[in-house]
Amino acid sequence: PKLNPKPSMATRGLVATSAVFACASAAVLLLVSANHGPSLSSRVSPSRHQGHQRVVTRCESPRAAGRPAMMKRKDMLSLLGMGMFALGQQQMQSKAISGGGKGYSGYTIEDQDFSNRDMTGEEFRGTMAKRVNFRGTKLSNAQFQKADLRYVDFTGADLSGAALEQCTLEGAILKDAILENAYIGEPILEAATIEGADFTDAVIGSSYTLRELCRKASGTNPVTGVSTKESLGC
Repeated sequence: PKLNPKPSMATRGLVATSAVFACASAAVLLLVSANHGPSLSSRVSPSRHQGHQRVVTRCESPRAAGRPAMMKRKDMLSLLGMGMFALGQQQMQSKAISGGGKGYSGYTIEDQDFSNRDMTGEEFRGTMAKRVNFRGTKLSNAQFQKADLRYVDFTGADLSGAALEQCTLEGAILKDAILENAYIGEPILEAATIEGADFTDAVIGSSYTLRELCRKASGTNPVTGVSTKESLGC
């Protein structure tokens, strides 16, 4: 699915490659000038006539001068290092997008369809995910801290061990979801429905949250066969 507003992987790769190419080109120019480019040096020598001086200008090779060429080689190495750093940053970001690293944390994935996928352990920290379709998706041990999950459809999703603290769940659908051993905060009270959800051994933030969930609880989970009230210990 499209990830916004972050630039695409192809765009980031092109930028990083261009940076490496530019640095390498500059380094080559420095190397050529250091090894082949003559330099002018001047010295003042006394004239035979009293009160007069003459300026003698001669052409010197950088190799003879030594130190200026060495300084340019240092500049070259510095530019190459900057290019390699840019390339390394691009590779790290590519890894994050492909599912490693930080996953979808901080991205905007609103209105996307992730239904019936295996997204076990995926990270959605701070993700803008309004109206995302997670129907039937495996999201065990997923991280949703501080994510915007308004109107998300978790119908039949496996959220076992998932972290749902400090996220926004206004209008979210948790019908028949499995939340065994999940970490749940007060925002779950804003969900549109928890009918048939299984909360067995879930870590619930407060007795107030538990009491309010018991008031809303109804139905039985079709996968585990456990009623919602029973799973909450109501």
